[in-house]
Amino acid sequence: MKTAIIDIRTPNEAERALLKLGFSVLRAPPSKKLPAPLASHPDMLMCIIGKTLVSSADYVDEALTLFDDLAHQTALNFTVTADEFGDVYPRDCIFNALTVGKRLFCKTDSVSPSVIEVARRQGFKTVHVNQGYPACTVLPLGDGAAITADKGMARVLEREGIDVTLIENGGISLPPYEYGFIGGAAGVFDGRVYFLGDPEKHACADLILGAVERAGLRAVSLIDSPLLDLGRILFADQSVDDHDGARDQQYSENAEQRIRSEKQNEADYGMEP
Repeated sequence: MKTAIIDIRTPNEAERALLKLGFSVLRAPPSKKLPAPLASHPDMLMCIIGKTLVSSADYVDEALTLFDDLAHQTALNFTVTADEFGDVYPRDCIFNALTVGKRLFCKTDSVSPSVIEVARRQGFKTVHVNQGYPACTVLPLGDGAAITADKGMARVLEREGIDVTLIENGGISLPPYEYGFIGGAAGVFDGRVYFLGDPEKHACADLILGAVERAGLRAVSLIDSPLLDLGRILFADQSVDDHDGARDQQYSENAEQRIRSEKQNEADYGMEP
């Protein structure tokens, strides 16, 4: 089964859409060491490079159920580092790195050395950027295209031969900050761009959807709202040898039961679903 890793605060509507599309959905719990608004953002908690997931020993201890599920559901390898998060920059972004094709874009003096080493072992070219949050600010579209509102990132990407679509800042929600970023509002997997919200509601909708189409991808809106920055959706596939249909069915049933339970609790307390 395909696996999607999402922020624990992701709306149920988005999780339900992913389940209907055949994904097993895992919610990332928050790290106590990160700023609260970003504490459960997957792109702050971990980094997937090729088939390897990199995260901190502290977070693995905090999120044992998540990592146990990932170990059972996916073909990912794991690199666990002693590097620790902090609640201020640059210690909050030690796993915030961007891959486009076989290139790793990161702020090399703040990212965890384990990220760079994993990339090196897999034949990635590491490209230094001044932006400490490249995975937040850039939405990669396959191996040769990307969307961003960050002009500095756009220049670096273009120097690497990547076709960049530059959009305006704003139009993406990330409370309590003024706005969020396009990289944190979507995830790309198997020919589709899964948006946390409706890109049609963004002021640069034509640019965003045009870039997706030129890249040969299809846009999928998971929730009927303006775009939400929830730290990206990370995806992982499962090897055929590891496939366990009964276990996959149980994960899906558990998720559906949890969603129904939360909706019932909301109804009991007079809350909107």
